[in-house]
Amino acid sequence: MVLWKTEKEIDMRQQPNERCNQGGDVGKQAAATTSRRDFLKRGGGMVAGAALAGTLARGAYAGEENTIRLALIGCGGRGSGAVANALSVPGSGPVTLYAMADVFEDRLNRSYRALRQKFGDRIDAPPERQFIGFDAYKKAIDCLRPGDVALLTAYAYCRPTHYEYAVRKGVNIFMEKPFASDPAGS
Repeated sequence: MVLWKTEKEIDMRQQPNERCNQGGDVGKQAAATTSRRDFLKRGGGMVAGAALAGTLARGAYAGEENTIRLALIGCGGRGSGAVANALSVPGSGPVTLYAMADVFEDRLNRSYRALRQKFGDRIDAPPERQFIGFDAYKKAIDCLRPGDVALLTAYAYCRPTHYEYAVRKGVNIFMEKPFASDPAGS
């Protein structure tokens, strides 16, 4: 079975859809089993994991203590998912969630319980490193060492402020998009 043809072998008089489908049913099978939403969800998770893996791998052996600490700023679903992605990267070395920050206590508690249940001791954010309030991001970032990673997943209008503080502290940053809610914020 031929999976592709050269341009000379394709009959250009055919309709575009017919030319694209000459490779067999492979494309149809993939389309039938994967929705666009599933593709974007899985692809986004892989991209986030790969991005973190690159950041994590560079700093993994920067000092004597080679555990990379994560601080989660914004403990909603996207933030908890970003932590899960970071902790699931194979071969990334020792990585732990070290501090958490959110404006809402219930959201932080819910995220902590879910992550602790899934990852156990890799979630090392005891109550003294769980921060609530509008300045909680500073306290969480202050727990990190240069080279550790701040996961900025709070609301978009907060991110420029969080980003600037993390840069001043010398920590690596993983940030959800969009960077800001308006051009002035970026």
